[in-house]
Amino acid sequence: MRPDGAAKLVALLLAFGMIAGFSATYLVQAGVPGWLVVVLALLVLAVPFFLAHRSGQQKR
Repeated sequence: MRPDGAAKLVALLLAFGMIAGFSATYLVQAGVPGWLVVVLALLVLAVPFFLAHRSGQQKR
C-alpha cells in the first residue's frame, strides 16, 4: 500500500459505516432485510468512490 492508501481505506470504511448506520435505521424499520441494506449502502458509496478514484488517476 502507498502511504496515502491507508488513509483512503480508513476514509472508505468510515464513510460506509456512516451510510449504513444512517440508512439502516429507517430501512430496517420499513422491513428491508439487513443484507439488502448493506448492498444499498455499497451502491450509494460506489458512485463517489469511483469518481474520486478516476479523478486521482487524471492528475497523473
